[in-house]
Amino acid sequence: MKKLLFLIFICTTNIGFAQTSFSIKGLVFETGTSNRLAQVYVTNKNSKELKTSDEWGNFNITVNLGDTLIFAKNGYQEQYKAIAAKQNLVIYLGKAIILEEVVVKQQTKKAQQQEILDGFRSKGVYYNGKPPLLAYFFTPLTALNEIIGKDANNARRFGNYIANENAETRVDNHFNERIIKESVKIKDTELVEFMYLYRPKPEDVIYRNHYDDMAYIRKAYQEYLKRKQAGL
Repeated sequence: MKKLLFLIFICTTNIGFAQTSFSIKGLVFETGTSNRLAQVYVTNKNSKELKTSDEWGNFNITVNLGDTLIFAKNGYQEQYKAIAAKQNLVIYLGKAIILEEVVVKQQTKKAQQQEILDGFRSKGVYYNGKPPLLAYFFTPLTALNEIIGKDANNARRFGNYIANENAETRVDNHFNERIIKESVKIKDTELVEFMYLYRPKPEDVIYRNHYDDMAYIRKAYQEYLKRKQAGL
């Protein structure tokens, strides 16, 4: 009799803990807009089931609690969503960073800067006003002109300007309005102050990737909110 009761207990316990699949619905929007995204691939990472959103951004897929859904569309960043409850989903996909466009703009700027430097070289300024030590031995007149000449002084100032501008451009690529809004839910009234207070230094972004940028912004924004609450 005891064995029979034990078997009944085990069976009912297993039934209670068994996972039950259910259908989940949702909508996919473009981040920061009310645009619904069609043809978004929705993949259940656990079961490998694949669905796509319709022309109005709707999707429907079978899941278990604890499953992870992956949302992917060409030109947009992938989004992961863990299923923790039986509820409809609203998913936002941010546009992918178009590195090619950034590279083209940077190359254009470099070409313009190089054109100006070439103009100084046509006037006999070859080291942007900072001649190396050996130049004093092999081309002393050129080295002297690099130090005291008016064109050399302008070239030196322009070289410093280029270095500073390129450094700040690198910061802009890692810390801008689009990335900030993608990382945190910040009010427009807070944005300018936050960007002023927490703009990173050029040397801080040298080795950062997109995810490092987002992690920094999230941490900085939490500090910003604490400062506001403390009245600082």
